[in-house]
Amino acid sequence: MKRTALSIAAAALMLSSAAFAQGYLGIGAGPTKGNYDCAGTITCDTTSTGYKLFGGYKFSPNWGAEVNYFDFGKGKATFTGGVDGEIKATGFGAGVALFGQFAPDWSGVARLGLASTKAKGSVATGTVAAAVSESSTNPYFGLGVSYALSKAVTLDGAVDFSRVKFVGDSANVRMLSIGVTFGF
Repeated sequence: MKRTALSIAAAALMLSSAAFAQGYLGIGAGPTKGNYDCAGTITCDTTSTGYKLFGGYKFSPNWGAEVNYFDFGKGKATFTGGVDGEIKATGFGAGVALFGQFAPDWSGVARLGLASTKAKGSVATGTVAAAVSESSTNPYFGLGVSYALSKAVTLDGAVDFSRVKFVGDSANVRMLSIGVTFGF
């Protein structure tokens, strides 16, 4: 009897999770900042504009699994001698998303995972140019708030953080974004 009751409870839990399961896709864009080392530069701009693409699957109302692509924009610098340089940061990640409902139309999300980040740097002077890139695995995390426009569409505001490594140095990268998520 006890075994039958446990089996029924486990089946009901699995069916309720399967009944809730929901996929989603989203996009966001906004300002980015990297804390790149600007030592030895004449000018240095570590702010840019970036975007993110993400998709996931909610296993329950409170958690899901996600994959993400981040473009953290470019940092630009000018060195003595007329040499211009830039560094571009991107990342592809996978992790978990934890969701919470604040009010009927408002919710929040916390994301945590690992990202394969890539920093691609280039320098140019006149007709001579050189480029180097470096990939590394780094943690990423993000926080966001969403407003439900409909049952399947939300307007999102978020901040995402990760790290890139380049030529023996590392830098934190951050993106503030406004976007939209589509559930299906």
